[in-house]
Amino acid sequence: MFENLEKKLVNLLIFTDLAKMKKKIPEDFSGVKRIQDRRVRRLVRKAYRIPFYKERFDAAGVKPEDIRTGADLTRLPLLHKEELRAWMKEEAKNPRYDNWYHDTTSGSSGEPLMILLSPREKAYMMANWFRVMMLAGYNPFLGKTMSRKSAHSVSAGYDTALQRLGILRRGFLDQYAPEEEMIRQVNEYKPDFLYMNKTELMRLCLYCRQHGSKIYQPRFFVPTGEKTDDIARRLFKEVLGPGIIDSYGTAETGACMVKIGESPEYVVHNDSFVVNIYDDNDRPADDGKIVVTPLYKTDLPLINYSIGDKATSVTRNGVRFITGVQGRMNDFFRYETGEVTTFFEIAPIIAHCTDILQIRFIQESYDMIRIQCVYNKEESERTRDEVAAQLTADLNRKFKHPFRIEYDWMDSIPPDENGKLRMIVCKVK
Repeated sequence: MFENLEKKLVNLLIFTDLAKMKKKIPEDFSGVKRIQDRRVRRLVRKAYRIPFYKERFDAAGVKPEDIRTGADLTRLPLLHKEELRAWMKEEAKNPRYDNWYHDTTSGSSGEPLMILLSPREKAYMMANWFRVMMLAGYNPFLGKTMSRKSAHSVSAGYDTALQRLGILRRGFLDQYAPEEEMIRQVNEYKPDFLYMNKTELMRLCLYCRQHGSKIYQPRFFVPTGEKTDDIARRLFKEVLGPGIIDSYGTAETGACMVKIGESPEYVVHNDSFVVNIYDDNDRPADDGKIVVTPLYKTDLPLINYSIGDKATSVTRNGVRFITGVQGRMNDFFRYETGEVTTFFEIAPIIAHCTDILQIRFIQESYDMIRIQCVYNKEESERTRDEVAAQLTADLNRKFKHPFRIEYDWMDSIPPDENGKLRMIVCKVK
């Protein structure tokens, strides 16, 4: 009823939401867990009034009063992307959502997904992003932020009365410009906080290293959209400095956990999210699929949303910490027999091949794969031919059937249209 007014007041809602959030990683999580449990109970009560969720609760034989904690959410079924896509398309037909935000994912896992967010939910998601910055020690209100351009970006950093006063200053980096122009934009703006898609940032840093170009080092930077592997992390720190922040989440859920600096673990924002892990049989586990429930999304909830990534975790004093994340890889290596090999099966080979900075697999046929590579010439002790021979042997030992493998050595691998880099492009049906 009040969505139109709330949309106009979204900046005020951001401030009020941020004021209530935990902006430091706690030493004692007991208070945050109590907040989490209280919000879980509120979420399931509201969800049960929505026909989509009432049907799912009833099919599982679960009532709202049966769900008391974040761990209890495992009694409910997983929500998969295709189910969410169909539900969102149906809900979007209702005129009551005209004043809601109709956000769209990048489509890196196939067809873009439209997600409906009420103005209150959108404000909380944005406040939560500011919280990520503040957890690292950055003040988003007084510092200068720079990000990749989007459809909603403006061209300058002083476009509103607040920005002219030095508050919430934000500049935009043209990720489609030549590298020297991108460097010039960063050096002129001198951002305190820089964030853009990991593949785009990789392209920029590779150029700086290969051409000896100097780029301004922000106090903090975040590679978004894709998992940052150890090789990319080393390159980013070499070019941009030590201020890397790993923020994990999706366009659908928002940022649900963060790893700052050299911390070995991601810390979940437990006051706003529940992160559970499921094995391949959809049972609770320490290692397996990441399943996220945003607790702030109570108007059209996402309960037990299966993101598609995998993780390892440990639980201490009832609190889950994520020790490793394997990012989504949205295609398979396919065989004429109907069998497949996933990226996760060959990921350890890639992770330990420090001779290669960037890689993409293009399966041209059932017997041939083309690999695009960026050679780590500054650190590798082997020639390209030696690296290719070893990698081919290692991969073919892992594949169910051997492939003929050809290599394209590149200075950087161009991202897909959405700014990300699909690791496997399979051209066979």
